[in-house]
Amino acid sequence: MFHIAICDDEKRFIQYMKNIIYNAGLKRGEVIFYEFSSGEEFIDYLKETASFDLLILDMQLKNMDGNETAKEFRKVFPTTTLVFCSGVCMPTVQNFETIPFRYLLKGYTDERMRFEMKTIINEMINKKVEPFIIGNNHYNLVKLRPSDILYIAIAKRGSCIHICPNIIEYKFEENITSKEKIESLYNLLKDYGFAYAHNSYIVNLKYIKKVTTTELQLVDDTKLTISRSKAKNFREEFAKVLAKKY
Repeated sequence: MFHIAICDDEKRFIQYMKNIIYNAGLKRGEVIFYEFSSGEEFIDYLKETASFDLLILDMQLKNMDGNETAKEFRKVFPTTTLVFCSGVCMPTVQNFETIPFRYLLKGYTDERMRFEMKTIINEMINKKVEPFIIGNNHYNLVKLRPSDILYIAIAKRGSCIHICPNIIEYKFEENITSKEKIESLYNLLKDYGFAYAHNSYIVNLKYIKKVTTTELQLVDDTKLTISRSKAKNFREEFAKVLAKKY
């Protein structure tokens, strides 16, 4: 699944770019779009999101312009594919400080835009890596890779992330929280070995030490219940992990 953000103050152009992306080769079932009308709105969302594979960014945004937005974006996602868009051709040295992959002009013909987008999509696919999960520990933001996480449980205001003590180089006095709901985190992590074993949590299958009829045990000896409604699918996903491992 690819996560693509489009930040532009023209809704019609956002829809246009989505159509171009589909026409350039991506299928509707393999991409999730995130739409933003200002740099401020986009940067606020960065505090909550886990990963982006591509950002298409308007250079002529009001208040917080494209350059300012790109700098903040790069602080969180230093290697994600970044593409600038503009109605006028005015690239500057400042534009390239954030290492954009392309600088597109909105006046391009549909044919030219599709051609450019095919190149951009190939770059995005080649650079796709494990996403970061952004969590909160007191007033600190914590970036976690899927391999850092044991399991994620439903919390009152989002999710609670339980980390693997054998992987993380540092310890936390309390669990890490996320504003993202567990359904959103599952959609992000299902391609990285996570599955539901119960409606209230998802688990990293590679850290399971033991499975019984109604319970699983993780490498840190945490025991979690396997619900009847999730048991069949959970066991199928766990079997796939075992097959890859052995």
